[in-house]
Order: sequence, then C-alpha cells, then structure tokens
Amino acid sequence: MTESVTKTAPELLSISEAAAEEIKKLQANEPGTSGLRLEIRGGGCSGMSYGLGFDNAQENDNVIEAHGVKVFVDPKSAIYLKGTTLDFHGGLEGRGFAIKNPQAKSSCGCGQSFTV
Repeated sequence: MTESVTKTAPELLSISEAAAEEIKKLQANEPGTSGLRLEIRGGGCSGMSYGLGFDNAQENDNVIEAHGVKVFVDPKSAIYLKGTTLDFHGGLEGRGFAIKNPQAKSSCGCGQSFTV
C-alpha cells in the first residue's frame, strides 16, 4: 500500500510573484531542498510566531505550488495559515518576506508574532 506523502492545498496560501522570485534566489544556495517551509511556532511576544526555512516535503504536508516554487505547510500550522498571503518587499525601508494572515487578530510591532 502506497501512501501519499503530500497533498496540494492552493486555497491555503497565496504566494506573490515577488516572494517566488526571492525564494528561487535564496533556494539556489540551499542544495538538497525542494521548497520553502512555512510554519507556526509557539512563542514570540504575541504568542505565536512564523518560521521560514528550506526543506523537503514531509508526510502529510500541504504543498502549495505557484510561480515555479513549492511551499510546505504541516497540518497543525495549516489551521492558523488558511487564507494567508506570502509576499516579499524590497526597498528603502527594508527587505523581507511579509506574511499577511487574515486570522491574526493582533501582532507585535516587528510583525513576527501574532495571536488568533
């Protein structure tokens, strides 16, 4: 019996073209990985925080493919990320990924942690 390792979940997360281009650039320096993992971790000044890192798909991961990149989200994190947009901003005020989560009721000043 063969089990599916992943399931596609395009409704879970949107990935902007700018974010995808930055993921491609950064992933070029991460051999042996097939995508970016977005996860929710306990902690941070508002209770929960986002984690980003390059990885490979794990069993039961949700896989979102857009603009030539893959983003992996574990089932527990998926509960808190439904409807989220992953974007990237680069400019005079700083560069970095922006996570727009409609489920976040409040977030800290740095934008790295949130509450639901």
